[in-house]
Amino acid sequence: MLQETPATLSQRITLVTGASSGIGRAVALALARAGAFVVATGRSRERLAALADELAGQGEALPLDVSEPDDIARFMRSMGERHGRINALVVNAGVSPAVEIDTLTVTEYQSLMDVNVRGAVFTFAHALPLLSEGASVVFVGSVAARKGQPGDAVYAGSKGFVRAFARSLGTSPDLMKRRIRVNVVSPGPIETPLTEEATRNPEAKVYVEQLIPMRRWGRDAEVAQAVLFLLSEASSFTTGADLTVDGGMSHV
Repeated sequence: MLQETPATLSQRITLVTGASSGIGRAVALALARAGAFVVATGRSRERLAALADELAGQGEALPLDVSEPDDIARFMRSMGERHGRINALVVNAGVSPAVEIDTLTVTEYQSLMDVNVRGAVFTFAHALPLLSEGASVVFVGSVAARKGQPGDAVYAGSKGFVRAFARSLGTSPDLMKRRIRVNVVSPGPIETPLTEEATRNPEAKVYVEQLIPMRRWGRDAEVAQAVLFLLSEASSFTTGADLTVDGGMSHV
């Protein structure tokens, strides 16, 4: 059951990719509570069905594989036919397979880049014609793009691309003419299904906590609130920014 919160995004059509679990799911639910109509996407049909129930009529959950540009194009055509516009876009879909550079295969590299880089680029590109005047876009990056991530350099590099891509769009003259703002939210270590292996390992969990000045992992709901801020009029003079939600990790 959705709980009422101030409707800062009331009646806005919002699209969230990678929403079947973790941060994306938390963002979708927070948007619905804020009054938006949410189109949540992901690859797990089972999880999407559960999310659709949780959205309680305040949105829909539909399959989308962002690693396939043709699938993105088809989805956006359908989005246009059904809703006519996108007022807020959250480009969140991503993978973090933790591949070692010395054993990296071309297949592993391509699989990661197809989602994290190509998926982000073509999600935005195909959504662009649907973005309304004054729309807001948030890309979900990672603190790894600022600090690097030993043992996972390829993932950090992919998020570095997302950060630079989004911040460049945020000051694009063409987008400024349409009053479209683009920002990045960069989470630090967050407890989600994606990090479950680490958070269930006491030694790994404590090791990471020692790297964070606040001495704890973040929660997906905390990232969701940062995303909502950048999507709402509360951040109306903010574009091209990178908002870190990392307990201070990137500043030490």
